[in-house]
Amino acid sequence: MNDFLKINKVNILSYLSLLGIFMVLFQITLGGVVRVTESGLGCPDWPLCDGEIIPDLDYHTAIEWGHRVSGSSIGIIILVINFFSLKFFGSKSRESILGLFLLLLVLIEGVLGGITVLTELVWWIRLIHLGVSFVILFEFAYLYAISKPGLSKNSFSKKLKPFHEKMLFLLLPSVFILMLYGSTIVGLGANSSCMSWPDCMGQWITFKEKSYFIHMIHRYLAVIIGLLILYSAHIVGRFSSKNTFVKLISRSLSFMFVFQIIFSILLVTAGFTNLLRVIHLTFAATIWIFSSWLFIEYRLYTQSTLIK
Repeated sequence: MNDFLKINKVNILSYLSLLGIFMVLFQITLGGVVRVTESGLGCPDWPLCDGEIIPDLDYHTAIEWGHRVSGSSIGIIILVINFFSLKFFGSKSRESILGLFLLLLVLIEGVLGGITVLTELVWWIRLIHLGVSFVILFEFAYLYAISKPGLSKNSFSKKLKPFHEKMLFLLLPSVFILMLYGSTIVGLGANSSCMSWPDCMGQWITFKEKSYFIHMIHRYLAVIIGLLILYSAHIVGRFSSKNTFVKLISRSLSFMFVFQIIFSILLVTAGFTNLLRVIHLTFAATIWIFSSWLFIEYRLYTQSTLIK
């Protein structure tokens, strides 16, 4: 058994990291369900729930407790990754360092979850909580990229031009800001204030209500950062080699963002229903993971060319 794990260690780690990505995406989705159903205080204490490990599960308690169980499962998979990386890759390997960083992040995330409950869902704590989950997604994506055999090798036909590189490096912080601002308008109660599209109740620049202005900033950011997303995906796709992972991701990112815009229009016209809001968050997290992979793949490619 030990020999089997040693021989297949790279593939096993890639499967574990990919599983981690899906688990975090599910956790973010479940967090959206907790928010839209107002189940955040379904478990009023922490780390237990109603003073128990397995509480009596009414509607709100079941949702919040399920969210905590899902988070704990991510912690378990990260512990497995740490043990596996230390044993088969060594303590100084990139795999072990990433595993340790993931462990630190998930511990911070757990503490933030507890603070969120104990402060009775202060919105800016929830914002930090979501931000850390995006960083965890990025680290899982990075671990997958370095552990998948030959994933970044020959991914690009040639290096991007300096201007294109700058745009690609600007992509991740821009998408991060867009995602977190979306959560901010929810925390400020402005997410459903503009019930028309593309304007806000007939207003574009001057607004009668502060909530209209807060909401419309998100739309303006989506336009600006959306163009950056589409441009970066196009450029990376153009310079990437045929039938490679990065070519697939660049196309998927373009499609996903356009689909998110269409879905956002539906969200407004349908009256910001809870189900659509949760799906909207899941799509946003998917855009983040695809943007992360574009950046990561190019970074790994440039590092491999420097080594050569």
